Amino acid sequence: MTDSEPPGGYETSAASPEPAAPDTDVRWSPPTGPPAPDRPGERNVTAPRLAAALIDIVVLTGLLVIMAATVGTFRVGSSGFDFFVGGWWFLVYLALLLLYYFALETLTGQTVGKLLLGVRVQRTDGSRPSAAAIAGRTVLRLIDWLPLLYLVGFIAMMATGTRRQRLGDLAANTAVTRASPSRRRALGFVALAAILLAATGVSIYRASSAGGPQTYHAHGVAFTYPAGWQQPVSSRQITNGGTNQLWTTAVGPGTSLDLITVTAYHLNRPVTAQNIGAVIPEVERVTTQMFRQVRGSVQPRYQKGTMAGMPALLFSGTGTISGTHVESILLFAFQGTTEYFVNCQNTQAEAAAVAHACAQVVRSFRLDGGQP
Repeated sequence: MTDSEPPGGYETSAASPEPAAPDTDVRWSPPTGPPAPDRPGERNVTAPRLAAALIDIVVLTGLLVIMAATVGTFRVGSSGFDFFVGGWWFLVYLALLLLYYFALETLTGQTVGKLLLGVRVQRTDGSRPSAAAIAGRTVLRLIDWLPLLYLVGFIAMMATGTRRQRLGDLAANTAVTRASPSRRRALGFVALAAILLAATGVSIYRASSAGGPQTYHAHGVAFTYPAGWQQPVSSRQITNGGTNQLWTTAVGPGTSLDLITVTAYHLNRPVTAQNIGAVIPEVERVTTQMFRQVRGSVQPRYQKGTMAGMPALLFSGTGTISGTHVESILLFAFQGTTEYFVNCQNTQAEAAAVAHACAQVVRSFRLDGGQP
């Protein structure tokens, strides 16, 4: 044995074998199941969300038009048309409005607008919100809407940064995110088209059905007035100021200063064609006082005439109401101890329309034999 031989008779080689390299052929398999939903703020949905809100407003406005044309007030005038529902019917509409958002977002997470624009409502962790969360989110729309067109909600969205949460979202811990393309999107177009066609059809029907003269029939009198005119919600007018008023009504094209009022008063003594001359000074005094109250003046000459066979006195004058120049034709007609006062008042813009309507009311005015 030499010094170069290893002890124990072990044989050696020039190089010791190295350990085998680990197996690096590792394959990755993607997780099964649907992809994780978007997290709030991952993609900006401000523009489609606002557009979706506008579409929903169109849908709900169409519903309001349909209700106004059937159970509310739908007016067609020379300058356009307006519509509204009042009283209990307004509460019904408000309930339907809230039900629209609650039902659709609870069932699918999408209203018609959200479905068309590809966004949806979900919890901030990406899960589906509960019905209770959607209910709270829906009720708070009444606050987010203030003062008009979701102004409070828009300010809240801007203040919450990339999360873009309105007050309802903050309370319900929800957010609006992008949604995967859905085959149901065609249903959104169908729903939108249906509500718009229905609202348009009802509007056209109401406008065309108002083509003939309308008739007022109450308090023992009747008269016709132009198609499209309605009893105004509010008006500003020259008034008689009598204390023995029995009833009053008014019709107009929808503007507050253009209208025709008909009012009945009880007199202390009967007035006939034979003794009407005795009441002329008193009627002149009342008429002058009426126009002075509106910084105006009455024409110095009056006319005698008749309305529905009753002796009548006709005056005219001008005045200023709320800074606007108005003209009025005043007619006093007498039937025993009842005075019928007709005021045809107009601005310059509606002078021709009111003059035509005034002639129609006076010409068609009749007593129906009932109590005034």
